[in-house]
Amino acid sequence: MAAAEAGRRTLALVNLAAIMERADEALLPAVYREVGAALHATPMGLGALTLCRSFVQAACYPLAAYAAVRYNRAHVVAAGAFLWAAATFLVAVSDTFTQVAVARGLNGVGLALVTPAIQSLVADCSDDNTRGSAFGWLQLTGNIGSVLGGLFSLMIASTTIMGIAGWRIAFHIVALISVIVGALVRLFAVDPHFCNIQEGDQLLHKSPWEEMKDLIIEARAVVKIPSFQIIVAQGVTGSFPWSALSFAPMWLELMGFTHNMTGLLTTTFALASSLGGLLGGKMGDYLAVRHPNSGRIVLSQISSASAIPLAALLLLGLPDDSSSGFVHGFVMFIMGLSISWNGPATNNPIFAEIVPERSRTSIYALDRSFESVLASFAPPVVGFLAEHAYGYNPISYGAGVSNVGRDKSNAAALAKALYTAIAIPMLLCCFIYSLLYSTYPRDRERARMDSLIASELQQIELERCHRAGGYAGRKDATVIDVEYSAEESGDDDEKALIHYHAEQSGSFSIKTIRIVMGQQPEAEPERERRRTLLLVNLASIMERADEALLPAVYREVGAALHATPTELGALTLCRSIVQAACYPLAAYAAARHNRAHVIAVGAFLWAAATFLVAISDTFLQVAIARGLNGIGLALVVPSIQSLVADSSDDGTRGSAFGWLQLASSLGLISGGFVGLLLAQTTVFGIDGWRVAFHLVAIISVFVGILNWFFAVDPHFPMSNAGSCDRPASKQSARQVVEEMIKEAKLVVQIPTFQIFVAQGVSGSFPWSALSFTSMWLELIGFSHRDTAFLMTTFWVATSFGGLLGGKMGDFLALRYPNAGRIVLSQISAGSAVPLAAVLLLGLPDDPSKGIAYGIVLFIMGLFISWNGPATNMPIRAEIVPEKSRTSIYALDMCFESILPSFAPPIVGILAQRVYGYRPDDKGKSVQLDRENAASLAKALYTSIAIPFTICTSIYSFLYCSYPRDRERARMQYLIESELQQMEQGSSCFEGGDKELPWIAGAADILMPAGEERFLTGDDDDGGEG
Repeated sequence: MAAAEAGRRTLALVNLAAIMERADEALLPAVYREVGAALHATPMGLGALTLCRSFVQAACYPLAAYAAVRYNRAHVVAAGAFLWAAATFLVAVSDTFTQVAVARGLNGVGLALVTPAIQSLVADCSDDNTRGSAFGWLQLTGNIGSVLGGLFSLMIASTTIMGIAGWRIAFHIVALISVIVGALVRLFAVDPHFCNIQEGDQLLHKSPWEEMKDLIIEARAVVKIPSFQIIVAQGVTGSFPWSALSFAPMWLELMGFTHNMTGLLTTTFALASSLGGLLGGKMGDYLAVRHPNSGRIVLSQISSASAIPLAALLLLGLPDDSSSGFVHGFVMFIMGLSISWNGPATNNPIFAEIVPERSRTSIYALDRSFESVLASFAPPVVGFLAEHAYGYNPISYGAGVSNVGRDKSNAAALAKALYTAIAIPMLLCCFIYSLLYSTYPRDRERARMDSLIASELQQIELERCHRAGGYAGRKDATVIDVEYSAEESGDDDEKALIHYHAEQSGSFSIKTIRIVMGQQPEAEPERERRRTLLLVNLASIMERADEALLPAVYREVGAALHATPTELGALTLCRSIVQAACYPLAAYAAARHNRAHVIAVGAFLWAAATFLVAISDTFLQVAIARGLNGIGLALVVPSIQSLVADSSDDGTRGSAFGWLQLASSLGLISGGFVGLLLAQTTVFGIDGWRVAFHLVAIISVFVGILNWFFAVDPHFPMSNAGSCDRPASKQSARQVVEEMIKEAKLVVQIPTFQIFVAQGVSGSFPWSALSFTSMWLELIGFSHRDTAFLMTTFWVATSFGGLLGGKMGDFLALRYPNAGRIVLSQISAGSAVPLAAVLLLGLPDDPSKGIAYGIVLFIMGLFISWNGPATNMPIRAEIVPEKSRTSIYALDMCFESILPSFAPPIVGILAQRVYGYRPDDKGKSVQLDRENAASLAKALYTSIAIPFTICTSIYSFLYCSYPRDRERARMQYLIESELQQMEQGSSCFEGGDKELPWIAGAADILMPAGEERFLTGDDDDGGEG
């Protein structure tokens, strides 16, 4: 009972010390503006003060680890409090920049001593299932300190007390309270590693040199742990934005917020971060119980990724107006609540799980030492960017601080610098977390036994201490050194690779059996396959060219039909809704009819719809034509994708879909380019945009004819005419529909498919929203030719990006079968957020900057186009048998196209109702065009950043589901494809019935009884053969 009471008292005092430590940290950033005016320092100089403190702090973490091992950790915390109190007092009495820099360096020594000791004490007082909550409470109390320190200093910053500046008074008061807290911790806190009797004599039996040697051995063991290396890598980037946020109060004041309002807003953010830390810790504990290997990691990726769109909204999206305090406070609350989960939910609990208890102080000290190095550069980097990249104009001596225009300009420059220092590091942090999925489970299990042995040995030493009057400091103390070699790394991937090669060997054996049965391989089917792929890619080119036509001439169509952006977006919504509703029809058509003929019919339909758009004069007529266009697209897309999937294997499927995306992008380029070039012309008195629609319709008919006569569906081979030509014709339409419904139910139950649908719903939204890009470029002032060139640059980049992504996906799938494709998709989706911010919000609205726009569009297109060919398309083909591929592509498109169909009208609504877009029917007001361009850019970024962030987070769930679904489907996929070909061949022989028992026997050899029934849902054959 006494020990429990001492533990509670210690935790209370340690949290009190954390409050004061964070209050001390918050003091200087809260009064940057006043300190800068008093010391005549620029933002870069103010940032250098934090850099000085961080460097000293990083250098002193090894000292903190040594002190925590050799001395009572409660006493170490107290000593750190006394040191930072002295440093805070020195800042308060300093009159020069050099004096403040020296004082901040001393402050770093105190903070270095305190932080690892506090964290290791909290870790020792909790277990694996409650550690997240314990660190959540620690973050909550620490943020309370930040609130109190920042709010208090802001409130009195502009006042004077007995002739002393208010900000100096704040430093004096915090220093005094820190001394009191240090004394309380020194007298009443208890370190559980130390006996209460004769504490002054403990650890004197071991020399400092021996202690240092043990620490070095322990540090080497910790540094070799893969999970530690990964968390340090993400922490180096993840800590950078938090350090950069020290400029947030200065940014708010430059916008015109008063000291009181700035204090309230920063308090809101800190309060939200406090609650977010506690929420994150509790969610982390819950997910760690439900999903021990991935729960905490997924949570951290969601948290870090959410910072990118929220920071863009706060720093770049909201108006620079001090009257919008409520909106700023609301966004800061949401941001603080969402981005503060990493530490209590993931980092700190995992650190405690991957090392024994005796090494916890060392791992926290080493982590802080590594992480704080790069993060220490954040404030000066922000200052440098603000001054040299975004045009911050420092306040010169004697100029005063009340120039409103200059302050607003400086606020905008500082906001852009802050976003740069937040978005890029947070994006890297999110990606790095993905590596933990493979290392964390192994490191945790490896450490658990070591931790158990170490704790037992510690108990024995404690009992010996009570009996003999001494503890620790013994030369016979045991150090358990765990070697972390590379021998066990990638164990799961190696097993998957072995399985993959075995499967390939099995495939070869069955092909050999087919040759024995008399089916000799021929060159003709290979030629047919290549011809079909060529024609299918040609159809894809025209399908995408048709899609690109209307968005490329939105401005001209809007002027001709007197339509607003919202109404133009509604045209795409109409087509997408019809398209989504017709995907089941596409699956039925592909199951009952030759897929090459289905593609041809789809081409005829969209050609007719395109012709109708060209001759329409009213908005209603165009809407009806776009609906008909949706029917044609719904028929074509799943058939094309399933034909490509059937023509490639697991090792080349990514490249095959990469070539398909390349061909599709050529269609987008051609359609958009032709539309833009002809938009402003007339041909025989016909508007140029109408001529473009006529041309695409004619070429589409020609492509449809080629597919009908020359393309070959491998399920309906032309070379085997007669009895083998139409296997589907033996079934009635009702039977086909019933089989399709059964197949759809099985597909929908696959977890990986459910995850793909979830990410696809959000990931397709931005691509649909990008249909307004051409209109945005023209509103900026680019000519039709320049716009066509820029859009061509973007689509060329997406073409090569898709091919590059497909090849990288194939390569990573061989090296890392369980995770390679997924990591690649997260990198691609996550990169869209900062790149879109640079393109839409960072570049100037100046048509003379065409080269800069082209470079950013090319880089963006190259990076954000990997998901389909690298991950989505190949994995969908791997998790179902070949006969179900058309169904899975049709179902996926049906689900995915629903929400993205709302993207264009949502962009229009955001542009008009939220960001102030004003339609200009005449189209001749340059100033209005520029304002409308800015409104449309903000609407586009909102429709890109938020969905892509959600998409990146959802991909993380594939790490758990994809390997299981792939292995479950592989054997069924192999057997069903071989049985189908053998049955087609046997039906051409007179004695075909005699072959079936042999085929059933082969199935029994390759798949255990009951397995096929479980996978396919067939109830008719008893699950035996």
